[in-house]
Amino acid sequence: VRYILNVTREIDNFFPGVFEYHNIRVYDEEATDLLAYWNDTYKFISKAKKNGSKCLVHCKMGVSRSASTVIAYAMKEYGWNLDRAYDYVKERRSVTKPNPSFMRQLEEYQGILLAR
Repeated sequence: VRYILNVTREIDNFFPGVFEYHNIRVYDEEATDLLAYWNDTYKFISKAKKNGSKCLVHCKMGVSRSASTVIAYAMKEYGWNLDRAYDYVKERRSVTKPNPSFMRQLEEYQGILLAR
């Protein structure tokens, strides 16, 4: 792992000289517009893969913000619908539970991807 996607306001980047970071400074709140960042997060994760690396995606608890971002990535990267992407992430990270607002945003994102 050489890339870290930090999807939280609460945690700083502890090893800036060791990893390449991308920060999405948001809180896990209903009012947070996470969808607005998913094109950028997709590009960052794709950059890691293109460079033969992996990307660690984290938030404070690894439950909502980071999980939603990885679900959105899987939907776009693999052409999966929301249910399939959610199940894939949930199987690998059992505590996955996007907040209700992020679930609505993922539904909206699914529509955006289908319209392309």
